[in-house]
Amino acid sequence: MKNTDILVKLLIADIENKTILEVACGAADFSVSASACSDSVYCIDLDDRRLNGKLREKLHFQIMDASKMDYADNTFDTVILYNAFFHIQSQWIEIERECKRVLKAGGVIYIVGTWKLDVHIMMDVFGDKAKWRDQFLIVELREIENGAGASGSAGRLPWGKRIV
Repeated sequence: MKNTDILVKLLIADIENKTILEVACGAADFSVSASACSDSVYCIDLDDRRLNGKLREKLHFQIMDASKMDYADNTFDTVILYNAFFHIQSQWIEIERECKRVLKAGGVIYIVGTWKLDVHIMMDVFGDKAKWRDQFLIVELREIENGAGASGSAGRLPWGKRIV
């Protein structure tokens, strides 16, 4: 079983029958695995050289800068960065802002690392928010629903203290 299939099983509650965005998808391995059980998967990267014909039904790729996404607010149930943090770390503040903007109320952002480059930086940036689950270091940033209409976007609570 591929690592990405194992990861999908770990995160199944936030993937199954959901609309997913993979940021900085590279070869889109996670997106391909997630497309088997999600409603649809969108994946973005700065180029498409590593895709090698992997696109299939329910899987949509766009060349896009993650710090300036073209998607509407509140589009995705789940946003994931899989083995990509090393590559986007210098833009994390902007990318985090955009991921939160396109995330639906009650949604979740997962930052997942298995490579040493990602893991060490994730531990430095996120500290004890980074947790090991099987062979994956996972940071879970969960948006909290609030039907009472808190400050910020309608129906949302602020994310709380700054991570970075």
